[in-house]
Amino acid sequence: MKLEGERWRTLVSTVRLGRDEYRVVQPARPLRHAPLYEGYMGVETCVTKSSALDIAMAWAFAMRSPRTLVYLPLRQSDCECRSADGPALDLVLLHHSLGFRLSKWKDVRAKLRGGRPHTFVCQGLELGAERPVYRGNQELLRGDIVAGTVFVVGSRPAFEVGGQAFRQLVEDCPRHMHDVPDTHCCAEITKDQQHWKWLHVVYCDEHRVHA
Repeated sequence: MKLEGERWRTLVSTVRLGRDEYRVVQPARPLRHAPLYEGYMGVETCVTKSSALDIAMAWAFAMRSPRTLVYLPLRQSDCECRSADGPALDLVLLHHSLGFRLSKWKDVRAKLRGGRPHTFVCQGLELGAERPVYRGNQELLRGDIVAGTVFVVGSRPAFEVGGQAFRQLVEDCPRHMHDVPDTHCCAEITKDQQHWKWLHVVYCDEHRVHA
């Protein structure tokens, strides 16, 4: 499966808090198999072919949408291959240029009511393009956990580099898992130059998850 040309069905909402408005995009359908938990070296999840595609498309959307909060409600998701026992977490991707105060998220989330259908097509995004070493903290991905939600905040270049791992997860892992069923196939997204596995997304076979 190639990411280029894939379509992602979403719901787009506009939430007003006082004088401020926030655009929120979320999947039109819940992700069934992508539980997100805090682990030993950061946060981690296990995904199937379908939920891996959803997360990769969300990442690609966030990369090109600096004025949008990309929201993946994962707390109701489940998977038998998860390795953590802590409370489940949601995921939000956003640009640092938006200047969004994470403390406002709980109020924004409470006001979400459906949304307008929108289809995002992954085209010409250069997802995973090679970049030089970053200069300054604004070119690094930042991670925080607030109100039961994991926030990944960064610039477009930072999201582009991180996106390479999701491209490989979607395009390469199904074949690897078919050829070597017991292999470990994953996407690791680091938040700094120290190679700390802050977001660890593990690909799982369909037969290891439950409905």
